[in-house]
Amino acid sequence: MENFYDALAVYYDTMQSDMDPAAWADFISMLIGRHSKIRTESITDLGCGTGSVTIALADKGYSMTGLDSAEEMLSQATSKDGSEKVLWSAQDITDFDIGGRTDCFISTLDTVDHIMDDRALEKLFARVGECLEEGGVFIFDAITMHHLEDTLSDNVFYEDYDDFTLLWLNSFDPETKVNTAELTLFALTDEGLYERFDGELVEKYYPSEFFSGIAAKAGLELLGTYGELTDAEPSEDEERIFYVFGKKGN
Repeated sequence: MENFYDALAVYYDTMQSDMDPAAWADFISMLIGRHSKIRTESITDLGCGTGSVTIALADKGYSMTGLDSAEEMLSQATSKDGSEKVLWSAQDITDFDIGGRTDCFISTLDTVDHIMDDRALEKLFARVGECLEEGGVFIFDAITMHHLEDTLSDNVFYEDYDDFTLLWLNSFDPETKVNTAELTLFALTDEGLYERFDGELVEKYYPSEFFSGIAAKAGLELLGTYGELTDAEPSEDEERIFYVFGKKGN
């Protein structure tokens, strides 16, 4: 493990153990069935991470492509059962090339929130608009202000397991709507000692109006918003909101 993010990737799935990939795949498949105007066979996952949701969707019969710029995350993904069903590619999701079009794009588990540059996020939407089949959908989730102001706020959290401990101190700036988490990871080595890694993780709140604005420029229109893993509209205490945008016809 060469750096903080390489080390974090090794333990990412353990930290996400309360997330059921199959339930997320079922939810995404429901949204596709409800909003897509075409038969969806291919899905491209932007920021696929360790690929848990990607593989779960492949298990449902979709032709999956997983993109992520973190090669260690992809290394974890390709080591999993079912990973051979997915085409994996190490790419910047704000400037990707999939060599054609896809029926659906997804981006899950707060991926878009970690893009700090508005122009980079606009570029991502533009690429989605260019590469999405007409009638297809773009599904992603984004954090809420409740998540930043109330859940994270200036709180300190920790995860303590047999082979690693993770500490993180949050600092939320209400003016920029950016949360900065200072993380420290203690990872157990083969020698029985703990190696320390330090890093930062930043997240930014984007209002729905911003998403709709950059989507319109990309030829996409908002089809629906949902609470987490529910077919209902988001409630006031949601931690994240799911958005479904569709490719406008000519």
